Amino acid sequence: MRLAMILTLLWVISAEAADSDRQLQVLTYRGLPPLEKVVVYQTKNNQRATVAESSTFDEPLVLRKEGPFEVWVKPKGGIAVPVADKLIIGSGTTYDLKLADRLGTIEVIGDDFPRAERIVITALRDPGPGERGHTPLQIATAYRVPMCVPPGMYEVWVVPANGAKAQRVEDNVRVQAGRSVKVGG
Repeated sequence: MRLAMILTLLWVISAEAADSDRQLQVLTYRGLPPLEKVVVYQTKNNQRATVAESSTFDEPLVLRKEGPFEVWVKPKGGIAVPVADKLIIGSGTTYDLKLADRLGTIEVIGDDFPRAERIVITALRDPGPGERGHTPLQIATAYRVPMCVPPGMYEVWVVPANGAKAQRVEDNVRVQAGRSVKVGG
């Protein structure tokens, strides 16, 4: 009888510990390109540490630390993009992070553009690929590939396959969450 009481007590303690964990469920949507992974970071005292990471989106991520959290997703063949910053999840709760509320896509059709080695999405007034101070926000290696980015205004650059200088083919491309923008068709 004493063993049964001890086992029951241990089971209750472990159940309480599991209940205090925070969970993050990342919900994708049909218009997104295939995603490679999701990474959750915790930033405290200007130190950033990985808290959880997964390449599947079926199960919630268990976060055993307190927030705030940063959440980044990486599309296959692309660059990781931020989807949440300073995210707080209450103890014992599951937070549904809907990517449709946080990301949009740009798809470059490219019928009138040169054959591409790379398509690059940048912030407005970026000097462009190959120039000093250039920062790519998303990339693709072919036309007609959706590229996910946070909502905002962007420029689209094409790096020609023949080695010529990169060309800005679109500027002031407005992306809204949950929407897809087609460029160059």
